[in-house]
Amino acid sequence: MLIADCKGCSYLHWAIGIGLGVRGTHPEHRINARPRMPLISAITDCQLYKAREPAQKINAPTNKD
Repeated sequence: MLIADCKGCSYLHWAIGIGLGVRGTHPEHRINARPRMPLISAITDCQLYKAREPAQKINAPTNKD
């Protein structure tokens, strides 16, 4: 798979900052994978895409004086 195919998926995990790369965290991918979260490039033909939940906006109080 390509990272571009997985952008927007809730199972996409960016672990680049800790040296692990971009990984897939879906439980079905973790069953036989070593390490437990496989690299995106090691996943073939993923049909487990799940869109991320939209982030909730925090309404800051406004001063309308």
